[in-house]
Amino acid sequence: MRSVIDHFKGSRDFPRLRIGIGRPPGKMDPVNFVMRPFSKQEHEELEFTFQHSLEAVRILLLEGFNKSATFVNSTKAMEQIS
Repeated sequence: MRSVIDHFKGSRDFPRLRIGIGRPPGKMDPVNFVMRPFSKQEHEELEFTFQHSLEAVRILLLEGFNKSATFVNSTKAMEQIS
């Protein structure tokens, strides 16, 4: 992220799409949580997440940031992709 900010001469004023991974279960080491292989369910969720993200970028390019942000933050957005 730092290199992107540096590229924009220190500006943080650009749209970005953030994809979270959730929290490690129990007291699991966060490094182990992040580095472990995906489960079958996580693979399925990842496929949906990629499709949802792709649609968000498409909306961003064609309709602007506000419409894209609304799509990403809308519960209806998930139904539109499925």
